[in-house]
Amino acid sequence: MSTSATTSQGALAASLQQTLSPNAQERKQAEQYLGSIEQTAHFVVPLLQLVNNAGLSDNIRFAAALYFKNFVKRRWPQNEDSEDMLAAEDRQAVKSEIVSLMITVPKRLQLQIGEAVSIIAENDFPEQWPELISTLVSKLSATDYHVNNGILQTAHTVFREWRSAFRSDRLYSKINYVLSQFTDAYLQVFVTTDRLIDEHGSNGAALKVLLHSLMLLCQIYYDLNCQDLPPFFEDNMGEFMKTFHKYLVYDNAVVASDDDDVPGDLEEVKASICEILELYAQRYEEEFAQLPQFVETVWSMLTTLGPAAKYDGVVSRAMAFLCTVVRNPRHRGLFAASESLQLLCERIVVPNTVMPAADEELFEDDPLQFVRRDVEGSEAGSRREAAAALVGALLDQFATETTYVISQYIQKDLERYAANPAANWRDKDIALFLVTSVAVVASVHSLGATRVNALVDVADFFRTQIVQHLRDVGSDAAAPVLKADAIKYVVTFRSQLPRDILAQALPLLAAHLAHPDPVVATYAAIAVERLLVLKRDGILVFAPAEVEPLAQPMLGHIFGVFDRADSPQRLAENEYLMKAVMRIVLAARTNILPLAPAALAKLAGILAEVAKNPSNPRFNHFMFEAVAALARFSCAADGNAIGQFEATLFPIFQSILQEDVLEFMPYLFQILAQLLSVHQGSGGLPDAYTGLLPPLLQPTLWASQGNIPALVRLLQSYLQIGGAQLAAGGQLQPILGVFQRLIASRANDHHGFALLLAITQFTPFDALKPYLKPIITLCLTRLQSSRTAKFTRNFVHYLASLMCLGAHDGTGVSMLFDAMDSIQPGILATLLGNVLVEAMPTVIGLLERKAVIVGFSLMLVSARFQSDPAFVPLTAPVLKKLAAMLMDTTVTETKSVAEKPLVDGSAASAVATDEDLDSLEIETSGYQASYAKLATLGEIKIDPCPRFVDAASAMTQILRPARAQLAAAIQQLPSQEQQLITAALSS
Repeated sequence: MSTSATTSQGALAASLQQTLSPNAQERKQAEQYLGSIEQTAHFVVPLLQLVNNAGLSDNIRFAAALYFKNFVKRRWPQNEDSEDMLAAEDRQAVKSEIVSLMITVPKRLQLQIGEAVSIIAENDFPEQWPELISTLVSKLSATDYHVNNGILQTAHTVFREWRSAFRSDRLYSKINYVLSQFTDAYLQVFVTTDRLIDEHGSNGAALKVLLHSLMLLCQIYYDLNCQDLPPFFEDNMGEFMKTFHKYLVYDNAVVASDDDDVPGDLEEVKASICEILELYAQRYEEEFAQLPQFVETVWSMLTTLGPAAKYDGVVSRAMAFLCTVVRNPRHRGLFAASESLQLLCERIVVPNTVMPAADEELFEDDPLQFVRRDVEGSEAGSRREAAAALVGALLDQFATETTYVISQYIQKDLERYAANPAANWRDKDIALFLVTSVAVVASVHSLGATRVNALVDVADFFRTQIVQHLRDVGSDAAAPVLKADAIKYVVTFRSQLPRDILAQALPLLAAHLAHPDPVVATYAAIAVERLLVLKRDGILVFAPAEVEPLAQPMLGHIFGVFDRADSPQRLAENEYLMKAVMRIVLAARTNILPLAPAALAKLAGILAEVAKNPSNPRFNHFMFEAVAALARFSCAADGNAIGQFEATLFPIFQSILQEDVLEFMPYLFQILAQLLSVHQGSGGLPDAYTGLLPPLLQPTLWASQGNIPALVRLLQSYLQIGGAQLAAGGQLQPILGVFQRLIASRANDHHGFALLLAITQFTPFDALKPYLKPIITLCLTRLQSSRTAKFTRNFVHYLASLMCLGAHDGTGVSMLFDAMDSIQPGILATLLGNVLVEAMPTVIGLLERKAVIVGFSLMLVSARFQSDPAFVPLTAPVLKKLAAMLMDTTVTETKSVAEKPLVDGSAASAVATDEDLDSLEIETSGYQASYAKLATLGEIKIDPCPRFVDAASAMTQILRPARAQLAAAIQQLPSQEQQLITAALSS
């Protein structure tokens, strides 16, 4: 290795060590350094060498593995709309080394490298990585199972993506390619592993390695069977199932796990086998002749496994298998007898609905983790979830009988609780869980239960068993779990409970935001948030006027929790509370105005504090949404409120910019765009924003990919408010410099066009004209050198939008013709015939397609088009595409999440409609780690032809006066298009 390479590796190791520093500034400097050098050629080779260097500390090796995984995630995938940021020799070097790396590094590092392998395989295998499977097979050993486990782990890493993949010819080709090379070796290792386990039955160390191998072999078995049943596995099913059954009942004290909280290798094997059984019961039932035998075995196994956490995976998977079998009407006979149902519920369902001791400890020791796991679910699932699913399956087939049996247990539990509430609170916890299990027939996250068991009166149960836990915040002091259960009941059945019960529940839930137990307070926040977004018949259940009297105490309780936090990390740990703040502001609408000064002060204080060390992206997102919503509705109610927002927020924003808090900058720019938009109609840009513009145009800000969408949106607001002012002040040129930078990038060219549309829309014609030639020249150069479908459709939309300007007198069309002729006479006809006509139908979004139809219709009827012989043969093709676009009923209504029909019919709408905000979810608002779009801001939707209501009527109005000149071209059209155009021009 050269000296420079060694130095580079040393600097890399030091920087990776710094990324683990508790000092935020050190971490940021290290991340910036790594971000700068990762763009250099051959960066990835020393990174992998660090991962493989056993002489380094485990922390540095782990940091290197983690960085490598993220590097691959960012830079490995290739597509036509992004530049390839990785040299071909680096790609090859990685693929040459990574399998050997997976075999040799510790398990902790394997997991990180494995994810990278998965990404590489998803993109390159088998076309650009055909040797992968043969390499894996060649490294399998007859004796060294440590090596084998690395190979099997690598294979599973590559194959497991098939589990969630959509069926396609490419996927099946890939699977068949693997099967042709892998299955013989796989079977040999499978048989050998089984034999070696028998031979080493008294050797604990050897069994541990071999059972881990068997678990990986089971995982791979599932991978290879998850999409279809390959002939190889169908032919060998008897042998495989015999072995699976053997290990399902296998027991050996030598490998018994000493830790009741952690599954041992044998438990993992059994859980994997149950997963395979579930797959076969779902997909290959006809071929699965051994199914009845396995039902009996699994049933028996479930009655013998104890409550220890180490068995949770086995129990959950085993119940999932039974659940699948129960749902199949062809197996009704296995469960139809009343005594079978009774036994199934008594011995399997009910014992697994007891809250585990570990969960009780989690409730006390890590409240937020308890809530997250309960609300969002754990990857492995839980016994309770599996038991509830099994009850649901039984209800599918035996609704009345199952309801009767479960109700008996519910009644007994409620009676035990009533006899001694303090001592027997766990009985009521079980009863409440069973009620939910037996009552919910169907549910979705956004609505809770959408269909309930007609035999269960959920409203009556609320009145008799739930509300008693909500009336007094101080009740259930010895059993706060029951308060959490009661609140969860309201959340679960919110769509089914009558409105009067919801109206009774909301203030009770609001009061529980002040509960001293963090779990209860967090569930109350979740419940309040879900109720405030709930609709009936398309209308919010709680109108803004009903929210107003509760808003102040609710915000007071939540901000009180934030006030008690003793560090930025503790302050930002509970995103559920901040999401409730956001929802309260959104639900109150303009009624929030009286509370706005105090709420703004609190939110600004929180923002200033968490900016010191951002730690929870979801909390941050909801915090900025809350600020944006507060500004939006306060300024809508009182235009003078803008001054207070700017005075409060600008110093904090300045600090964030100075401290270079990268996570917050995209949010900051969006909030600035929102505040600036409030000045619409004021006659120009305020001085504070004018002074801020030059720094916003500096290349350093635009170097961060996460900043680009937000900065573009901010510049759009600048142009919308003061386009003429910017043009008069000579600011168009630097803004066009930004456009030039963006248009050169495949990843960012659409942002460049969004900025260009705003320049064109909001700048006076005379100011725009001198720049049209260089603008179009840049686009044509990019079109020639690096054309992509995305770039082409955006270019077509831009040219159409330009032609829409001054539609009444053809100003935009004339500007385009002049600019094109100044570049090269006749180039527009060539471009139209070779590129634009074919690309017209690819434009997406209703507004965009309307602009294309209007713009090209205006071109068709212009004197310069009609008088130039070069355009005559293009008339029919353009008409044909226009007709095809009007006939296309598959066009999606929106181009992006925030795009909606215009609110006010003006040329631009700067905010989302109120309806958009009623159901705002972080998952649908564009949240990502690097950039998250604020839904409360919305997009500036530019409509260059607002005088036309829709595309069809616009084309009729524009083309009808020229129908005589178009008659010959119309006759050349196919019959369907000809009929449409003729009917339109005759109407």
